[in-house]
Formats: sequence, C-alpha cells, structure tokens
Amino acid sequence: MIRQIVIACALFCWFLFPATASTQQEVHEHKLNMKTHLLPFLFHLDVAPKSYFLKMVLRFGDSDTHLVVVVYPDTEKYWIRRGEIISYEPEGMEEAPLSQLISKMVAENPNLTAQEIAARLKVKVTRSAVEPEALYRALHELKAVRISPILASRVALDNYSEYEYWYDGGQESVHYTLTGPFKGDPQDKLVQWMIKFRANLPNLLKAPPPKQ
Repeated sequence: MIRQIVIACALFCWFLFPATASTQQEVHEHKLNMKTHLLPFLFHLDVAPKSYFLKMVLRFGDSDTHLVVVVYPDTEKYWIRRGEIISYEPEGMEEAPLSQLISKMVAENPNLTAQEIAARLKVKVTRSAVEPEALYRALHELKAVRISPILASRVALDNYSEYEYWYDGGQESVHYTLTGPFKGDPQDKLVQWMIKFRANLPNLLKAPPPKQ
C-alpha cells in the first residue's frame, strides 16, 4: 500500500513539475517578446526631415535609452552639414527598469498589447544640435571596429543586456543586435564604442563650432 502511494506521488510530481516549468518558461518568453514589440512604439527609428547624409541609432538595453544621431544638409545651403542628436528616455524608471514595469503590467493584465503598454508610458525626447566635426571624430573611432558577418555564438548566463545599432548612409545600411557588455569577441568592440559614445555625449554637445 505504501509503495503504491509513493508511486502515485511520484507520478503526480512528474506531471506537475514539467507543466510548472513549461508555464514559467512561456511567461518568461512572453515578457521578452512583449518588450521586443514595445520598443518600436517607444523609440522611433525614423527622423524628420527625411533628407540626411547619415543616420545612426544606438539602443541601450542596460539603461532603456535610445539615441539617434543624424547629419542633415542645411535647409538653405545644402552643401553645409548640420548635426543633431535625439535622445529618448522613458520617464518613471527610478523605481524599476522597463522590463520590471512590463512584467508588472502583464501580470495584472496578460491580454495587454504592446501598443497599450506604450500608451501608459511617457518618454522624454530631447533634440540637441551638435557640430558635425565633433561627430566625425567619434565616427573615426567607429571605423576601426571590424565585425564579422557571422557573429561569435555564446550563452550569456549572468548580467547582460541587449545593445542595438543601426547605420544608414544612404546607399548602405546595417543593423546589429548584440549582447553585452563583454570584451572577448570582435563584435564586443561595437558595444564598447556605444557605451563610450554615450558617456561622452555631454562633451559632444558642448563642442565649440568650427572656426570660419
């Protein structure tokens, strides 16, 4: 009799635990997918005016921020370049990061869509003029970064974030999604450059205009 009870309990646990693990995995994947679908509603890739010499977008998963770097032609003298940096920063992130806010909202209402969540969040958008020459100095460092079309595969187990990079030069464009920050593989140099660019942003905005 005791043996039958033990076997029954074992079978019950065998059915219960896989189901529980599967449910937890599905919830985790749902939250990740929700954040992926949410980001385009919060952070825009397009800029106005549409005419530009180059556009670079940096998205930081460690701070839930987004930078758009653009070099435009002057509205009156098209051969003169004008630089601008547009920063996107969600408000109210002091208490919890964006991923935790998404988890809280999804837990309260699993049927929420990404667009509905975006409508509940506020994003601070700041547009700042920057001298193109200051940007070109930063881009000169970027040119030294070499990334293989086949990225090194790895499994990130501890603290890591996703970093996204877009570049559009009119004739060619690229987009990378990388995990980081790490320093072991060639693609990590791009993430390190992004972090350095973000840290140097105040100096870029203070750069004096070139001498005429």
